[in-house]
Amino acid sequence: MYPNPLIYCTCWDPWNLGPRKLIKTPHPLPKASIRKPIFPAPISREPNYLLSQPAKSTAFPRDKAQSRKLEESNKAPSEVIEVSPGYKLVRNREQISVTLGDEMFSRKKHLESGILSKVKISRSDIISDLEEQISELSAIIEQMNRDHQSAQKLLSNEMDLRCADMKQKFETESRELKQTHKEQLEKLENSYKETLKVEKAAAQEKLDEMGKEYKYLKNMFHMYQDSIYDEMEDKWSRRKAEWEKDEKMEREKILLQQKHRITKKFELESEEEKRKMNESFSTVMENFTREKEELIRQHNEDILQMQELRKAKEVSIPIRLCESSIFKAIHPWGNEMNFTQTSKI
Repeated sequence: MYPNPLIYCTCWDPWNLGPRKLIKTPHPLPKASIRKPIFPAPISREPNYLLSQPAKSTAFPRDKAQSRKLEESNKAPSEVIEVSPGYKLVRNREQISVTLGDEMFSRKKHLESGILSKVKISRSDIISDLEEQISELSAIIEQMNRDHQSAQKLLSNEMDLRCADMKQKFETESRELKQTHKEQLEKLENSYKETLKVEKAAAQEKLDEMGKEYKYLKNMFHMYQDSIYDEMEDKWSRRKAEWEKDEKMEREKILLQQKHRITKKFELESEEEKRKMNESFSTVMENFTREKEELIRQHNEDILQMQELRKAKEVSIPIRLCESSIFKAIHPWGNEMNFTQTSKI
């Protein structure tokens, strides 16, 4: 049996042991193959059968994937070992196959015991190898976990130290910046106070000079204001007289125009009212004549209806007398009110 190499990575090998090789365990031989082996064609009858055909394996594939693996393993380079007459062992990197001949079945019991012993030996070797590899892998994993934990602790400690250093550095820098900022503010305040005092004194002097000039200009302005006021009064009086004259003429002109417009409008409205009154009078007369004719026609119909009712009444009086006499004869003790109600109905 050939081992299959594992994927190797340097981060999984802290001791620099290099890539390890694990043995791939083959599928165990089924019991049916030992108890009831499948007999191939006899070699004596077909001597070139093994040279032309591939060896038949006692390990049957369970599905299509295993069959494809068997085909690939048959194509791969394999090693042929003749264990005993009639028993050939063919193995490669993927599987192991056994070919049985006629010589094998002549000594069936002996060969079966030999196969079982070899299978047991191979199984025990494989199990011991696997246990050794598992123990090595578990030790490697434990060491990796310990190394990872120690590296994590070192990194966390280093990070804490760096954080503390950076925090202390930040505090010192912020303290220095605050101190420098405070000193600069004090210097600026002092300089601003001095400049403010100087500017305030200059502004006070300028303000005194401007106050004197303001008083002088105020007196001059009052004098000029009085003269201007007199001139403006004369001008306004003249303009007022002119405006009153113009306004009077304009008012008279406007009133005359309004008078003409109102008289014209009144004439038009009076003519329109006359026309509307004539139209309404004509419509009223037409309605009156129509209603009069309708009332006359209705009066004639009512007269005819009254005449018909009188005729019907004259005919119905003897009939009612007969009915009352018949009713009294049938119901001598009856009430006259019932008869009147029935006659009305």
